[in-house]
Amino acid sequence: MCLVLLYTATEDYCMLEMFQPRCLKNEVILMKSATYGRMRVGRCITPEEVAAFGEDPRYFGCSSDVLSTLDEKCSGQRECDIPLSYISSKNIKPCFPGLTVYLEVSYECISG
Repeated sequence: MCLVLLYTATEDYCMLEMFQPRCLKNEVILMKSATYGRMRVGRCITPEEVAAFGEDPRYFGCSSDVLSTLDEKCSGQRECDIPLSYISSKNIKPCFPGLTVYLEVSYECISG
């Protein structure tokens, strides 16, 4: 069996968004990394949010590796739909309660 890399993506998904990887026909998802929390300022975490709390690790820089959770649901599938609420329903709470968190993922579409 020979695996050929066809597509790699690293993306951020904000709180109310859904992780929806899609591969072409005869390809499947291979999850590479998945981190859930408040890792850096960007599209989902604004500089104003960080300034309001400071850089205390309970408020910024907190995260959990959720690769096994997403790998279980998505790897080997052509597509999957994971709302961020699914991750929090697994009692994964890397940061102080009530803060805005996001999902950073990397995956590949591979063909066998």
